[in-house]
Formats: sequence, C-alpha cells, structure tokens
Amino acid sequence: MRFRSLIAALACASALATARLTFAYGGAALSDAAIDAQCRPYFHDACSMAIGRWLPELGYSSEGWDDATHVSARDGFIDGAERPWIGPDLGYAGPKGGTFFVYGAAGPPKGHVIYDSMHRIAFFAQGCCSWKDVVAAADVPAPPQPVARRNLAGLATVRGIRLGQTPSDVRGVYGPAKTLPTKTPGISVLAYTRWPKRTVTAVHMPCGQFENFYFKAGRLVLIQLGNGC
Repeated sequence: MRFRSLIAALACASALATARLTFAYGGAALSDAAIDAQCRPYFHDACSMAIGRWLPELGYSSEGWDDATHVSARDGFIDGAERPWIGPDLGYAGPKGGTFFVYGAAGPPKGHVIYDSMHRIAFFAQGCCSWKDVVAAADVPAPPQPVARRNLAGLATVRGIRLGQTPSDVRGVYGPAKTLPTKTPGISVLAYTRWPKRTVTAVHMPCGQFENFYFKAGRLVLIQLGNGC
C-alpha cells in the first residue's frame, strides 16, 4: 500500500500561502511581469500571474482542519453524464480539456481551468508538491485572458453536491456539521475532512481530503476538494 507524509501536505499548503499574492526575494517584491518572465523558460505561454490572481478562492483547503467534521468517504467532480473511477484517488481529477496555467515564484502552482461564460462558473484544479485542490465556483467574472470554455451547468460531485444548494442540502449528504465563519465577510463554510485530527503525530498516513463548502446568503457558491499526501 502506498503511504506518504501527512507533514508534507501541511508544508505544501504553507508553500501555497507564500506563493499566492506576495512574492519577494531579499525583501524586494517582484512584479507580476517579472514572475511570469522567470516562469516562461520552463512553462512558456502557460505562465500567468493574472490567471493566478483571478482564480476564485475563499481560503486554503486546510484552514478549517481543527473544526472540520470527520467523514469516511472521499468526493470528486463529475460533469454531466461522465462517471469517474471510484477509488483511492477520487477527487484528484480536474477539468478535462482545460487550459493549462502556471503562476507564482514558489512551487509553482500549476493546473487546468475551464470557464462557463453563460453560467459564470469556473472549474479548475491546481497543485504542486503533494497537494492538489479541485474547485468549482459560481458568480465568477470573466477571466483576464482566454481560457477553455464549456457549459458547466451539469457539474456536480459524486456524492450529489451542486453549486446553488443550501447548507441543509449539504448536511443531508455529508451529515451534521457546524457552520464556520471565514475571513471573507458574508461567507460561511461547512468543513469536512478525511484527515485525522491535527494532533495526530504519525508521520506516514494514507492520502486524505478536505471537503469545504462555502456559502453566501445561504447559497453554495464554491466547492473545494483539497487533496493531500
């Protein structure tokens, strides 16, 4: 059986926090253009700080770990009639045919994204090291540069969660959980996880997942599946 480090997942989540919006060497902040220029010799036209800043996120997937409700099953996304392979890697699959992007000076985070201009839905996967987040978000403005576009009205999770649902809908599938505040005014989250409590000190454990559901005015606006090893 394959085992990897739980500590590595935390370290990579911390690396993302460093990479997201503040980039500095020797105390001198780099411009977005300078970061893209450093990236292009390796990832060419996929480098885009503009896309990195545009990606809709409301928190790192592990932020609610201490208060998250433990669940036993993983989740993943399905788009329309497709059916994913249900196994230990459920939840890692992002959008098929999405535009490849890379951003940042640490890692760097990279992934694929699709945008639905009719329904204003963004669907993307991003990661580096031993973590990978897969996210669907509603009410997203158009991206700052062209990306793959597709109708995402049929997007849902394997367990039946869809954007626009209520906290009661999510609890009906995932079970009772406390609504938690976030750093964004007007946004709350239901946080679930397959990881054990953070107090567990074992170094090697099976890969885990955070399942976070963010609400605005009682409506599900972002689904975040945070996978780590």
